[in-house]
Amino acid sequence: MVKALCVLIVIGFTGLIQSLPGSGNNATQIAEATYKNNNCVNCHAKVDEPLRVSARYYEWQFSRHQEKGVSCDKCHGGDPTATDKDKAHVDVLRSSEAQSRLSRNNQAATCSACHQPVVNAFVQSAHYQKLKSVGLGPNCNTCHAHMATTVIYSPKEVANLCSNCHNAADFLPPRPQIPRRASEAKMALQRANGVINWAALLLTEGRRLGLTLTEEQNEFKLAQQLLSDAKVSWHTFKLEDIQKNADGAFQKGTKVKDGLRKKIVAD
Repeated sequence: MVKALCVLIVIGFTGLIQSLPGSGNNATQIAEATYKNNNCVNCHAKVDEPLRVSARYYEWQFSRHQEKGVSCDKCHGGDPTATDKDKAHVDVLRSSEAQSRLSRNNQAATCSACHQPVVNAFVQSAHYQKLKSVGLGPNCNTCHAHMATTVIYSPKEVANLCSNCHNAADFLPPRPQIPRRASEAKMALQRANGVINWAALLLTEGRRLGLTLTEEQNEFKLAQQLLSDAKVSWHTFKLEDIQKNADGAFQKGTKVKDGLRKKIVAD
């Protein structure tokens, strides 16, 4: 069984590499077909200077946004059908300008076009309320960076980021318990994610063996939904609730994983 699981992991990793933008002719052909009539993409692909603009294009090229068909205009505005530079850049503003779709106060509304459940959670947070009322507080880019090409995932990174405000003597009253609890909540999410990925591998092995897994598949879907809900709830920054939700997903996932292991070993 161990050997079979190793093979599954290798196959999954190979599939991940092959799915990266530019990793194969098929991926390139799909990208070209998706954006062939988008003049924002076609023009910026040829721009080498200024470096800042060219670098942003290549950052997008290897982003989830590019994979999902989200072109420049979806976030920045502008007219992707225009061939004239000035017309193409109408309503494209620097993020430092208050009216920009990517200004600190407007990012959530812009991102909600695709990420509504996450934004619904975020606008419940004290962070968002502070951001709207006095302009202080994290926005989407604080954790997800430009185009989400870099995302804060690890518990240590989360704690360090939270410490920038919550444990900085010259900014807010020091509250070291907040970075610590945020780190623990992220650990709980990672643990739940790990056990559910383990259960997914076991489901694949069980199917290969021809086992009847209807009940396990239904329970697995419930575990996945619990984890998805927990990940969305992260954006409320209600740390106790987040960890509780993640622990619930972990417990459900562990039950599925253990049941599958028994069936596979028995077979």
